[in-house]
Amino acid sequence: MAKRDPQRTERLRAAVRYMLEHGTLQVGSQSRLAEHFRVSRQRVHQVVQEERRLLQQRVAEAADPAQPTVRAS
Repeated sequence: MAKRDPQRTERLRAAVRYMLEHGTLQVGSQSRLAEHFRVSRQRVHQVVQEERRLLQQRVAEAADPAQPTVRAS
């Protein structure tokens, strides 16, 4: 099994984060991202799910900054 390229993953995460924040992640986008970054669609899906979860956490923290957050490592 090949090791994941961390630079490619960071570029993919940045693209996914931008698309989520601007509401441009539409049907078919994950396949196109997979082709562009030369990773599997499943890997793109995994990154999208992680970024959605992180985005929701940031929104929740912004809405209620007094609530302590639990971070898993």
